[in-house]
Amino acid sequence: MSQSEPTPGPLHKTQELSRKTVFRFTVCTVLATLVGWYINALFTFAGNTYGFNNRFTEVAVGHHWFYLVWSNVEVMKAYVIVAIIFTAVIYPIVLLWQKWQVFGRWGVIWRALALCGALYGFFVFRLMLNKPYFGNYSYFDQGWKKFGDWFGAAIQQGFGFFVLYIFPAIAVLVCGLFYLNELRRLMKRRPRLLPWPILGPAAILIGLVVTGHGFIKDEPKPAAGEQVVKKKAKPKNILILASDSFRSDRLSCNGYGRLTSPNIDRIAAEGITFRKCFTPIASTLESLTSMFSSQYPHTHGIQHMFPNKDQVTQANAKAPGLGTILRGHGYDTAVIGDWCACGFKELPMGFEHITVSDFDNFKVYMSEVVYLHHQILPLFFDNRAGHWLFPKLKSFANFMTPDVVTNQVIDRMQERDKDEKPFIIFAFYSCTHLPYRTPRQYAEIWGDPDYKGDHNFELKLNVDEFIGNVDIGNKWEKLPKKDVEQIDALYDGCVRMFDDCVGRIMAELDASGMKDDTIVLITGDHGDDLFEPNVTFGHGLTFNGGDQSNNIPFVLRVPGVENRGRTSDKITRSIDFAPTLLDLAGLPPEPRFEGKSVVPYVKGNADLSLAWYGETSYLFFRRKIPGEEPLFIPAMDETTTIDPEFDFHFVLKDKYQEDVIRTKERCLRTERFKLVYTPGVKGPIYRLFDLAEDKHCEVDVKKKFPAVFDAMKTALVKWRDEHKESTIKEIFMGQDEFGIKPGDLLPAATPVK
Repeated sequence: MSQSEPTPGPLHKTQELSRKTVFRFTVCTVLATLVGWYINALFTFAGNTYGFNNRFTEVAVGHHWFYLVWSNVEVMKAYVIVAIIFTAVIYPIVLLWQKWQVFGRWGVIWRALALCGALYGFFVFRLMLNKPYFGNYSYFDQGWKKFGDWFGAAIQQGFGFFVLYIFPAIAVLVCGLFYLNELRRLMKRRPRLLPWPILGPAAILIGLVVTGHGFIKDEPKPAAGEQVVKKKAKPKNILILASDSFRSDRLSCNGYGRLTSPNIDRIAAEGITFRKCFTPIASTLESLTSMFSSQYPHTHGIQHMFPNKDQVTQANAKAPGLGTILRGHGYDTAVIGDWCACGFKELPMGFEHITVSDFDNFKVYMSEVVYLHHQILPLFFDNRAGHWLFPKLKSFANFMTPDVVTNQVIDRMQERDKDEKPFIIFAFYSCTHLPYRTPRQYAEIWGDPDYKGDHNFELKLNVDEFIGNVDIGNKWEKLPKKDVEQIDALYDGCVRMFDDCVGRIMAELDASGMKDDTIVLITGDHGDDLFEPNVTFGHGLTFNGGDQSNNIPFVLRVPGVENRGRTSDKITRSIDFAPTLLDLAGLPPEPRFEGKSVVPYVKGNADLSLAWYGETSYLFFRRKIPGEEPLFIPAMDETTTIDPEFDFHFVLKDKYQEDVIRTKERCLRTERFKLVYTPGVKGPIYRLFDLAEDKHCEVDVKKKFPAVFDAMKTALVKWRDEHKESTIKEIFMGQDEFGIKPGDLLPAATPVK
């Protein structure tokens, strides 16, 4: 071989790729992966949409197809953002990998694909640990439990902490160092690019912020001998913390066997707890309207959860609002909540600042269905940045978390602490609402670790059955005991989740020094049925099973009131909240209020002799009364429609307005007795229960106590037809109801003071 000829090297030696080539193929691979995820989400959405079998799906596909298409297009920016983030993480790893092992273009592609899968798996793991209700992750739950069994709970928790917190911190640090080094290399090659005009002022600004110079204003101190003028005492602040479907009997301060509410218990120890507080109607929109107008539903006009535009307009015009009254006395008025508080968009009750989700809107509902099929959103954008990029997420039941609501409440209180303006804040959470979704740490407090049913992290509901089948109760009443116990445990975990939110807010109230200037009320809009006798789940459908659907917490802390830590078993009502708060704030009563101030209970041992009058709401499925045939209405997808003139809200069709009122049960409860009127196919059905012996209302005693039945029936009909309520003393002619024996007659007439 001639010396001038080059020596041949290895035939297939791979040369190291340039940075530009590695970057280009990494970007292409990441984009192709994200496009595949997007297409898969589209096909899944299309398949599931046509798999639903209800009228609302037909409306969505037939009349709002363009909105559905646009919502899918709108989500594309999420994929672009994730592609940028994935590229920023994967590119330096592939580049460093090539330093260790030389590979070609296909090597870049398969490594980038593998890293995309690893990143996706990491975020799925985070989602399954923190929010398992976003999907069916039973396979993961089983593996995660076995991991804990094999290595122990301590190692399991340590591994989870590493994956959730340490690993991402390391990844961010490594990527940050890599790009800082890249910047250093760039500046070394092109020193004139160093952005001193930007870096210099930025460094000065950061220094000022860190030191506080120019940003923290010192309060001027009075000169020697100068008298300090005291500010005029401002009215008491009012803070109402409530959760939807919140049962009074599930508070540990009310004697419940599980420690569900340690933070609320501390508030109860500093105030007074009313254990027999009732809402006049167990449905959110109607109940909250009654709470803040202090009027019964038949007075303010909102008697079911699907009012039309005219009914809402009339209620806003005629019903008094606690927010309106307090605004007139200088209060800052705010409602902060998630999707359960959406009713304040239409019925604000005089509150000026409304920060709530807008869930009760068909377009929002359609958007949520679309967004949930793109798993990239719960994986990467269920956070403050994601809520800013996709504002609709704050309107969705799955995305507006209790922590978000709590942060907003704390921010609002801090603002009022600075400007010293009195405030009323109503914070309303969906923590305890169906389907009892809760993060893993709450679901597992009382849940059976060996449970293998359908209700691991939420009560599983079939949407088609719920809105299109009035006989759904037949299925749920056969639920196995282990499933009922699991659902019970989930609900109690939800109570603890809300209690933790209350704890954070109270800690801030204490730290800010506002605690002794703030009236605190813990409550709910209504309770919930949880498979008591003759009921399954839900609320506002019937008075069967006991008080659980209407009995709500009423824990009140009033600064300066003595005899703290008391418990009262006197009947109070949610319509009594507004007059009580006005009374405690030293403001005059509102004559249109139908509730009574219970301040006499707060300050002493008075007896207001209040009775509770209630009505049911919209009847989703048939009631059951042994030996009777109650009236019923068709399923929801038949009785309601979507009104484009009313912001696409669900509204009750005109032809069913009277039917819904006609099928309502009415109830009158005293300290001992409970009378329930049910409209039946063959005529009215009345049942009387002796709660002292029968808390679940299973035995009708109207024949045993005929005089009690006649007296309570007269009072109930008077309230229903004439809108006039009677006190317990008036109903029983001054006689102590606990002294009434079977067959006793009531006094003909005893003067009532």
